[in-house]
Amino acid sequence: MEYDAGNKVINLEKGHVLYKQGEECSTMFLLLSGAIGLYLNYGTKDQFALIVLSEKGSSLGEMGLLEGEARNATAVALADSVLVEIDESHYQEFIAKHPEYALKMFKDLAGRFKVVTEELLNAQDIVKDLVAEIESDKTKSKKSVRERLKGIADVLLDVPKDVPPDLYVTCYSRTHGNLH
Repeated sequence: MEYDAGNKVINLEKGHVLYKQGEECSTMFLLLSGAIGLYLNYGTKDQFALIVLSEKGSSLGEMGLLEGEARNATAVALADSVLVEIDESHYQEFIAKHPEYALKMFKDLAGRFKVVTEELLNAQDIVKDLVAEIESDKTKSKKSVRERLKGIADVLLDVPKDVPPDLYVTCYSRTHGNLH
């Protein structure tokens, strides 16, 4: 079934994967009904739930369409769902016909960026405090710091227990240099 000119409608049953982290892509999706969960490392011991999308018009996979990047998460149907898949050859025409979806996509992206920014700022403050503590007490081991960082982040960021401490250290290291 097509939605407007060439954009495919996808019916996805609960539990089915829409796309996998790391897959090459050039499309995005708009949720018409149902619920989709986005996960890092889906199906592994390091699985981490990023967000649940259930509002009509919610967008996902935008980076694949707009930047040509590989999927950065796995999308899984948490309920029977209906989505529109939009490819780059039909994107401008779709947005021209449905400006309300473009506005919703921008609001979704801005909201996600705001949450990520707030979480990174909180994590940055925690890491700075821990690095300062290490500098003042050279007897503490790196492993001890990672464990303490994980414990503090769990409380402040409400992070699931299965997220490895190295995730925080890696995130900080990418933007502020190496902790080692």
